[in-house]
Amino acid sequence: MKKEETNQFLEKDYFNDLQKIKETIKINQHKAMVVVNSVMIMTYYKIGTIINERKTWGSKYIQNLANDLKDYGTSYSFRNLKYMSQFANEFTIDEIRQQAVAQIPWGTLVTVIIPKSKSHEEMLFYINETHKNAWSRSMVLNQIELKAYERSLIKPSTTDVTKSDDLTNELFKETYVFDFLDKEKIKTEKDLKNQMIDNIIKFLQELGPGFSLVGKEYKLSSPTNEEFYIDLLMYHVKIHAYVVIEVKLTKFKPEHLGQLIFYVNAVDALEKTDLDNNTIGLLLCKDADKFVAETTLKNTYMKLGISKYKLIEELPAYLEKRLNEIEKD
Repeated sequence: MKKEETNQFLEKDYFNDLQKIKETIKINQHKAMVVVNSVMIMTYYKIGTIINERKTWGSKYIQNLANDLKDYGTSYSFRNLKYMSQFANEFTIDEIRQQAVAQIPWGTLVTVIIPKSKSHEEMLFYINETHKNAWSRSMVLNQIELKAYERSLIKPSTTDVTKSDDLTNELFKETYVFDFLDKEKIKTEKDLKNQMIDNIIKFLQELGPGFSLVGKEYKLSSPTNEEFYIDLLMYHVKIHAYVVIEVKLTKFKPEHLGQLIFYVNAVDALEKTDLDNNTIGLLLCKDADKFVAETTLKNTYMKLGISKYKLIEELPAYLEKRLNEIEKD
């Protein structure tokens, strides 16, 4: 073997080793950060518990502690000690150990999730979703504004998706809220798709973790040279499957499903490989009657979903109506 070829192999091996080492460092840095955060939060919990045992002593007690703990850094300021007290008052030690509480950044916990949640169940929802989706503080604020917790209480109108035991069980929402849509500029379905793509980051965040965009108006060519265009073709990296999304400006009609089923079957035939699971379909409509949607999907063996989309200003009235309906059921 020539010396030049040997050097090429060595360079390739070196590059591969470098990538492995970088990945190892990143993984262990993350693990270290999780461990440090967990230890810190347990420390704060214990301090908060001690403070709460003296709650009858009032704020002066906490202020004295802050003054006497200055040598230990700014983490023990009057304000943060108050947060520790509220934190210890809100959670039990078992919840901290069993839930994702100890893996959430302290600032997100005490300045966003705790004060902006209306119930303990809502707090735990945002804690677990933050951990699962790796939400930043700004993303948590956005999800609270979009009432993700209230929307999670509404059962989706889907078939196999809600019955399966795998990740597709969590794939679709009953209602998506696209706060980035400008109603005045949406005259056609093409306008709607364009705004979704123009705001692709926010669109993907609202869809949920695991989605990636393959293409808008994605062209499929049949063996007979027929051409078809899918509104949005996605790929879900966690369940390893294509997801066909068709969007409608109108209320759901049963005939809409025929088009979606064709596209799902066509993607399976033309795009899917042996490494991919069966393609999934989602129909996004402005509105959908529950009976019509569930009756249309009844006995459908494919993994299909019918979901609604709302603008941010439409959300409060819609949620109030749907949650009232749930209470009556």
